[in-house]
Amino acid sequence: MIARALVLIAALLAAPVSAQQAGWPDLDKLLFGTMTASGRAEASYWMPNAEDPASANRAVGIVYEAISGSAGNTTIAVGLYVRTTQGWQFAGRVENLFGHSPRDHVFTPTHVELTTDMPGPTDPRCCPTQATRWRIDLNTRAVARLN
Repeated sequence: MIARALVLIAALLAAPVSAQQAGWPDLDKLLFGTMTASGRAEASYWMPNAEDPASANRAVGIVYEAISGSAGNTTIAVGLYVRTTQGWQFAGRVENLFGHSPRDHVFTPTHVELTTDMPGPTDPRCCPTQATRWRIDLNTRAVARLN
C-alpha cells in the first residue's frame, strides 16, 4: 500500500504545470466532466498537438480516478478532444490504453503515439517500470500497443 501511494505521489509530481495557467481553458472541468463518474481525479494529463493554445486543435486527455473502496487503486480514462469554434469538445473515449505516467506524445495527421509505464515481468502491481508505446488512430480511436 505504501509503494502504491509513492507511485501516485511520483505521478502527481511529474504532472505538467497547470495548463490553465498557460492559457488553456479550465481543463479540470473539461476532463473531469467528460471522463469521470465522480467529477474528481487523482491525476490528469492534457497532451495537445501544439504547445501554444492558439495553435492546438487536437488533444489526448488522460484521467486517473480513484476506485471507491479500493485502498488507493485508480482507473484510467482516455479521451480525444478537438477544438471547434465553440471551444474544446470531447470527441470520444479511447479504450484499451493502459499504464501510468503518460509522456512523449507525438501527433501525426492520422494518429498520436504516447508512452506509459506498464508492469514488467517481475514488477509488483504497484510499481510498473516497463516503458510501453501506444498508437491511437485519430479517426477510429482504436489503440495499438507498439512494443
